[in-house]
This record gives sequence, C-alpha cells and structure tokens, in this order.
Amino acid sequence: MLKSFFSKNKKSAIEVSLIHLLEIILAIIIVTVLIYLSLKLSGLLIGKQEYESTINNLEALSIRISALVKDDKSLKQTMVYTLPDDFILVGFNYQDQSPVKTDCTQESILKSRSNICKSKSCLCIYKNQGGITDWSGKDFDDKGAALPLKCKTFEEKVIFLAPQKDPNFQGSNSEWHPSHSKWPGYNYLVLYGICGGPWKTSWGIKQIYLEKYKEGENTFIFIGDSKNNK
Repeated sequence: MLKSFFSKNKKSAIEVSLIHLLEIILAIIIVTVLIYLSLKLSGLLIGKQEYESTINNLEALSIRISALVKDDKSLKQTMVYTLPDDFILVGFNYQDQSPVKTDCTQESILKSRSNICKSKSCLCIYKNQGGITDWSGKDFDDKGAALPLKCKTFEEKVIFLAPQKDPNFQGSNSEWHPSHSKWPGYNYLVLYGICGGPWKTSWGIKQIYLEKYKEGENTFIFIGDSKNNK
C-alpha cells in the first residue's frame, strides 16, 4: 500500500512537471511572437527585400503614369500593384489649396512633403509606423514629422485623385473637382498597406486602374482598385 502511495505521488509530480513545462514553453512562444510583432510593426524588421520590392513597385507605377500622361490616345490602363503593410503610398499634386491629409490617423501630410517634390507633382512612399495595432499617428507631420523613404516626381501638372470607395485609400476629401467626374467626390491619393486594427484588410497585391482626364493644363490621374471600378 505504501509503495502504491509513493507511486501515485511520483506519477502526479511528473504530470504536474509536464504541465508546468508545457506552460513555460507556451509562454516562451507567446512572448517570442509578441516581440516579433512589436518589432515588425515598429518598422525594425522591415526586410531589405520587402523595401526594395516596394520601391521597385513605385518605380513601375511612376513609369506607367508618365507614359499614360504623354500618350494622347490612351485614357486608361490597369496594372498589378503591391503594397505591404509596412508602407504608405501618397500622391502630391503640383498645387493644392489645402494640405493633403489622411483619415486613417487624422494627420496632415504637409511638413513631411519632401523637398524633392517642391512645386512638382510626385508619388512618395512612407513607412507605416502604426501597422495593424496602432492607428494613432506618427506616420507624417502631427506626431512624427516623418520624411518619405522615396519619391518620384513628374514634370507635367498632374493631379492624383482616388475614388471615395476603397477602405485602403485613406486620403481626406480633395478640393479638386474635375468637370468630368465619374464619382460624386474624390479623395487625395493616400494608399495604406493596412490602416490600423486587426479587423482591417491588407492591400497586399491588387490590380489597380489608372484613368486619365485632361482639363486645360491639368492632367487628372484617377487611381483605384479595379474591382471597385464597375
């Protein structure tokens, strides 16, 4: 009977030790995952390949837009555009009556406009500081005064606009209202890889449309998700 008692105690001790061991392993896994996510969302783990891919996509988009602006016959094109969660695409017009703003973090994008752009139209890539867990700001002027990672300028008087339909496009309402308007209103071009909240959808890889409309000296370039351009 005494032997049976010690045997049961030993078995119980082993079971308790295994449970504690599993709890420790699980805790280590959780902490590791949290540290990884924290570093990634803070921008410290933005990989070189991801960065270079984003810059290459900016280059490809700029080349397409330049060709579209100069081609008198072409009015619309489509292309595949990739934007990871860690980045934001912003379009600056050669002239705006009010500063570009983002509805995602309620920040102005004025001071952070690169000196490279000056009075020219340009497309810029910014680092998305908040990612999926923080949409309080620090991407642009109000809290971060962040500078763009890369910009591409245009010699023509280009005005970038986005339709008020896609949740990844977070630019505030633009004062530009072209006479040829497919949609009732347009936003500034501010496209997020993802704009705050784990319930939000990443942009990832999507097909976009590029639509041109010339009005006097101005060339309007409308950019949006192809599936919403019905």
